[in-house]
Amino acid sequence: MNDDLKAVGARHLILIGLPGSGKSSLARVAATRMSMPFIDLDKEIERRLAMKIPEIFKLHGEAFFRETEAKTLKEIVTRSVPAVIATGGGAVTQPENLRLIRQNGIIVFLDRHISELPTSGRPLSQRDGIEALSAKRLPLYNKWSDHTVPVCGVEQTAKNISEKVFGGSL
Repeated sequence: MNDDLKAVGARHLILIGLPGSGKSSLARVAATRMSMPFIDLDKEIERRLAMKIPEIFKLHGEAFFRETEAKTLKEIVTRSVPAVIATGGGAVTQPENLRLIRQNGIIVFLDRHISELPTSGRPLSQRDGIEALSAKRLPLYNKWSDHTVPVCGVEQTAKNISEKVFGGSL
């Protein structure tokens, strides 16, 4: 077990942030460097439902998606093997998710400037606009997170996460 994994203990490293902030890319890098499993919550939902997120929203609506997201997140964070988890950008909109991830994880908010966030393939970013999502969610990300790390490229941000969370480099 490497030193960073020992620092996490039996807790997950959970990345939160706006859609397009780099959660999946950074979680994948961190998981590889820490020799931990990587889980992308949105990809897991897509796998389970056999359809892409935009299709889920279109066919079933946001309420169905959020319910599925909460159930899937609960299953993942209650596993005993710690993982690096990239949540969906809206996981913070469901208050019950906070208790789950807080008790089982170290939460890192990836803070990327809204002018740098892509909206393609992101139903709520396209429907509501990234500015509106940002205004609603930033207070939640700040409230939920144990650490805030500005996004400045995958490698540098991964290093910054490690320094904030573990006091070292991944």
